[in-house]
Amino acid sequence: MLVSKTLLAKVGTVVAAAGILVGSVAATADAATAHKVKTPTVLTATVGPTHINKKHPFGAAKITGQLTVPTTPAGQVTGGKILLKRENAKGVWKVVQHGVTGLHGYVRFIVHHVAKGATFKLVFIGNKNFAPSTSNVIIISAS
Repeated sequence: MLVSKTLLAKVGTVVAAAGILVGSVAATADAATAHKVKTPTVLTATVGPTHINKKHPFGAAKITGQLTVPTTPAGQVTGGKILLKRENAKGVWKVVQHGVTGLHGYVRFIVHHVAKGATFKLVFIGNKNFAPSTSNVIIISAS
């Protein structure tokens, strides 16, 4: 069977166009499913006082946290949702307060009823731009 060069050229063009179309659809699908890399974060926590006297039944302490990104110089994350978790007697972490980081990535909590001692940590749940992170464990002792 003889096939004209014109017909072969048309078929070749159609096949090439179909290949380009399939390739671009696949590339679009790959781009849509690709995950955005989130910026890592560092959450640090401090407490004051670290020791509560048992004679004060409603002993209170102030927990301060700072959410930053590990760059040079360190960048601060403003508007990050922070959870304050307390460890109960069974060793389970429960959310007791929540806050939002302000200027320079700081967040502050006042905790009460720590006259028998308590253990806390801060948790940043992450968002579309920043990865989640957890602070160091904070231990408040009592006597």
